[in-house]
Amino acid sequence: MSGVASRLAKERALAAGFGTNARAVPFLNQRFEDLRAECARSGQLFCDSMFPASAQALGFKELGPGSYKTRGVTWKRPTELVSNPEFVLGGATRTDICQGALGDCWLLAAIASLTLNEFVMARVVPQDQSFGDDYAGIFHFQFWQFGEWVDVVVDDRLPVKDGELLFVHSAENREFWSALLEKAYANPAQ
Repeated sequence: MSGVASRLAKERALAAGFGTNARAVPFLNQRFEDLRAECARSGQLFCDSMFPASAQALGFKELGPGSYKTRGVTWKRPTELVSNPEFVLGGATRTDICQGALGDCWLLAAIASLTLNEFVMARVVPQDQSFGDDYAGIFHFQFWQFGEWVDVVVDDRLPVKDGELLFVHSAENREFWSALLEKAYANPAQ
């Protein structure tokens, strides 16, 4: 699409409400509700082909495939780590954000700051998801990116080493919103 055509398409989408607070743009055209409904119909948990659970997803250089820091990493769903996982347990707080064996402090601070404003937290971390009856292994988060809200979908497979989450995790080991938010933010396709 040419620059003019692209600009016109974006202006029309914005006029229709896409990219606004009420209607986030689906990242890579992955629509959370459609994908979750398909998983429910098929009886299969979601596996994100756009961000596969692989050594390449962990990073590069010291986090790259074959690195001593990532040797022995497996990918597990919260349902495989604890018997009764929760998306958000007792409200989101700063204690939900703990640095794992690997990770960046600046991201921890950014995630923790979300917990200080319930409105922003609910905007970035939609509450229409859980490990309850509608659980399908799929979660979504919304980020403000280049002047519009973008809805990013991820599966819930998380990197684990020696039984512990490799990156961000909650002090309460049954709570997973912060780990899944970090995964959505880290999506390399973004």
